[in-house]
Amino acid sequence: MKRFVTYLYLYDGRIKGNNAGFIKVEINGEKSAFLVQIKNLGKYSGKGRVYLIYEAEAAIEAGELTVKNGEAREIYNVDTENVKDSGKTFLQVLGVKIELENADEKFLASCWTDNTAAVIGKPLKVQADLSNKKNPVSAPKPEPGCQKEIHSQNVDDGQDKIRRIDISELRTLPAKNWYIVNNSFLIHGYANYKHLVIKTDTDGRQYLGVPGVSEPQERMLAGIFGFTEFEPAAPANAADVDSGVFGYWFCQL
Repeated sequence: MKRFVTYLYLYDGRIKGNNAGFIKVEINGEKSAFLVQIKNLGKYSGKGRVYLIYEAEAAIEAGELTVKNGEAREIYNVDTENVKDSGKTFLQVLGVKIELENADEKFLASCWTDNTAAVIGKPLKVQADLSNKKNPVSAPKPEPGCQKEIHSQNVDDGQDKIRRIDISELRTLPAKNWYIVNNSFLIHGYANYKHLVIKTDTDGRQYLGVPGVSEPQERMLAGIFGFTEFEPAAPANAADVDSGVFGYWFCQL
């Protein structure tokens, strides 16, 4: 069995926008499945068609979904060795593209390989049976708590020391830690907040921190990618920690 999670992003033409959810994939023998979870599309409501992309402008339609008030959740089941009787295997998929009705050039995409251009490509033709109700996509809501970022280069809270860094500085870490440069959760957090942090505790242990918010979905994704501990950037009540509080997801180096 193979499982992985990738992020969905909102695109306007070929311009990449904010995170708009995630896709959870499970490849299990003859049968495979993927979950599409959409969020942060503002007040947008409408239908969309979900395509599995194999190469530039070559796609197989997996199904349809309905977005209500900026959110949607749908599971798709496919045959691993012959997706939708196409002769293509699920292992050949480069990513997912979701065409939204009446959204101008806006669409959602999730790239599973480095071949981003093939997944984004040109707009795919959406079938004519989508309704004509016009509900333009609103700009995604900003991540809550952005104003609480650590702005100083070094912070000493009396116990642990926290240093703000750029992603390029990860190469200054010991070579055993270089693999983390390709961590999808880290890349996603850096893209949203433009910084990372290094925390050094009183025993000299170091931890890498990715900025984000603490909520159940984010906690699940952070854990999948190895960032299991969350610390609020500002004092917060325990009851509020899973309610969108801004802070940092840490993993030990």
